[in-house]
Amino acid sequence: MRTCHRSHFTAASVLSITILAGCRSGAGAGDPDDDSGGGSDETAGSSADDGSSGDDPFQTSKFECDPTQVPAELGLRRLSRVQYVNAVRGLVAILAPTDVEGVIAQAETRMAAMPTDARSGPDPQYGGLSRLDQSIFQETVEGSYHVGAAIGAAVADDPARLTTAAGACATDADTGNDAACIEAFVRSFGARALRRPLTDDDVAFYVDVAGPELEPEDYADIIAVLLCAPGFLYFVEGGEGEGGEATPLTAYEIAARLSFHFWQTIPDEALVAAAERGDLLDDELYTAEVERLFHDQRSVAALGEFYGEWLDSPHTAELDASIGMPDYDAFLEGFVPSPDTRANMAAELRDMGAYYTLDAPGSFDEWFRSDKSFARTDDIASIYGVAPWQGGEPPTLPDGREGIITRALTLATGSAVTHPVLKGVYARKTLLCDPVPPPPPDAMAVAMGIEDAALGSRARAVAISEARGDCAGCHTGFINPLGFVTEDFDGLGRHRTIEKVFDKITGDLIAEVPIDTSAVLQIDAGDEREASSAGELNAMMLESEKPQACFARRYFRFTFGRIEDDTSDGCTLATVHQALVDGDDLGVVVRDIALRPEFRTKTIEAGE
Repeated sequence: MRTCHRSHFTAASVLSITILAGCRSGAGAGDPDDDSGGGSDETAGSSADDGSSGDDPFQTSKFECDPTQVPAELGLRRLSRVQYVNAVRGLVAILAPTDVEGVIAQAETRMAAMPTDARSGPDPQYGGLSRLDQSIFQETVEGSYHVGAAIGAAVADDPARLTTAAGACATDADTGNDAACIEAFVRSFGARALRRPLTDDDVAFYVDVAGPELEPEDYADIIAVLLCAPGFLYFVEGGEGEGGEATPLTAYEIAARLSFHFWQTIPDEALVAAAERGDLLDDELYTAEVERLFHDQRSVAALGEFYGEWLDSPHTAELDASIGMPDYDAFLEGFVPSPDTRANMAAELRDMGAYYTLDAPGSFDEWFRSDKSFARTDDIASIYGVAPWQGGEPPTLPDGREGIITRALTLATGSAVTHPVLKGVYARKTLLCDPVPPPPPDAMAVAMGIEDAALGSRARAVAISEARGDCAGCHTGFINPLGFVTEDFDGLGRHRTIEKVFDKITGDLIAEVPIDTSAVLQIDAGDEREASSAGELNAMMLESEKPQACFARRYFRFTFGRIEDDTSDGCTLATVHQALVDGDDLGVVVRDIALRPEFRTKTIEAGE
């Protein structure tokens, strides 16, 4: 393939990459340098504030809608890595519909080298979302070019593929039709790659990538340039008219927002056709397209990404990492975790979210308090004591196990003990969106100073928390109680009625400690009610309306790719929050955010 050997191709490539490299993090939301993630030990949380104001450690669950407020400008966002990979595959399916895997195989190594998005947000460890990561690395810039070049070569080097992609005129011996052939290809494929019709100037620019005497390699060059163009790699949204507050997006920009939000990939032919007809500018026809996209099974992956990233537990280690440690081997009692066990635990939460949102839509409360198992694998199902879920009606969980806080992923530690402190931090930060102050720098020294090896997990947590006054304030009333309530589940997530303590060196059983799950929770400041079960904890959390508000925040970020502002985004947040509190189906709530005015408009500075 003759890449970069002609000056006009080099200029086009450099222009694309220069523009791309100029789009740094901060154009979207969630500065990757704002990673204030907390420790992964028994002492702590992070200093990240998750939307509350001032020094109040209790997050608000109330949003106020002021219609006069203008949402913040949404900066130039790049595709996430998942969206990028899916989009490349989608375009390959247009170029070589019967040989997608063969073409992708030739670019697979280059695609694998593209940087993985880091979860970003006010607190990346707890509820951070990869859609918020707008970091640009050299590998991003170079990788997009190399992927495009590999895809282009895979198509152009095979006459059958090139004929399918550009027509017989691209491979026949007739030079008289070359100019029309390559122009038609640029207009057609370029429109799908850039997700909008090309202007005559656009067509001239990309046609100029080819040499004066057209050869198959010229098509490879054009494909390469299009696949590293800013219009492909970014959500380039100029809107209609002169800009300003609530500038309407074009039909093609709306189509791209819809497809990447619900499907994580480029619009399909039906959505492109709807944009061409102007259907997406008509409220009724637009609503019908939203329904179609949301209820398509392709939306499951995006839902899984949302629930999986929001609910992932940073304190859950790989379950097979400590195999061979005497105390851990004794604790397992014959259970054999594999390298996939943690991933299987995470998959259950993704499947649980998709089930209550798409497959069998239920209310937020039904999802949050679910007593159904969505464990598809034997390892996780055995922890629960049920059969693996194979679709249809999920098995009912035994032992009073209820809700997200009793799922294996939120309980497991990868060790022979539980971590009530970290479970409390998880509940505060992930489920309630309460910010948790950071531990003192030398907090680990306190934990190491507790020498009684026979202490149970709760007693050890209390001893560590009360050893110093600057720790006790947060831990005793704010963090620890939320973790104590689920101490009737062990460090693997199995139900238990007594805690077994094993010697770390020999693995011998050295104590059996009674389980105490009672605690004063203080879900809200001043709430002195006591709970002693997961069911009671779930009920109190839902009554506070804070989990519903937390969902509203997280889904806003997932939808718009930026951090919410309680004032300027108050109407969207209040609408989502109230729908969840009122018991609307999760599917309706998730779908309807695409019907909000903010989804089809953009604040653009006039004259941009």
